[in-house]
Amino acid sequence: MRTFKNIVIISLIIIGLQKIQAQNYTLDVKSSELSWTGKAAFNSYSLTGTITPKSGTVTALDKTISSLQLIINMKSIDHENNDLKNHLKNEDFFEVKKYPTATFIVNNSVTLENTETVLTGSLTIKGKTNTENIPVTIESKGTDILITFKYLIDRTKYGVNHNSPSIFKRMKENAIADEFILEGKLLFKSK
Repeated sequence: MRTFKNIVIISLIIIGLQKIQAQNYTLDVKSSELSWTGKAAFNSYSLTGTITPKSGTVTALDKTISSLQLIINMKSIDHENNDLKNHLKNEDFFEVKKYPTATFIVNNSVTLENTETVLTGSLTIKGKTNTENIPVTIESKGTDILITFKYLIDRTKYGVNHNSPSIFKRMKENAIADEFILEGKLLFKSK
């Protein structure tokens, strides 16, 4: 009888420990999407292209995301215009040979129960790091997590100054807006 009691107690302890362990999720790169939109500074002309996430992880504990890391493959910047694509990859813009990845690491914990929240984290582009507060929608999809967002990033904070009207004050005709839109759908699958 005593042995049976010990087995039951040990089983309950193990079940309890399993419940408090963190759940890890990995980015499903093939099911995730990132797009960018840049526009002219003084008219409505805009261009949209894509960029590919390289990897990502989420750790959640008791319905709270305790950590999130996203790595973006900067070499994957794409647009149907090859000249533009190559220009975005060179030293005028993102210098992808020197800086092949960009990262976003979340600094705050957020609950999975609120679908609309803000991820505060460190964004690093071209070796420069700034804090960004990105409004996101987080949805539980069965055992997976889907994070969607649409966010304006000021490229000049990361040293991407080409044809910037705030850097080159007299530029008008070929000026490119300082902010570009990064839009994403990131699917993290449980391990």
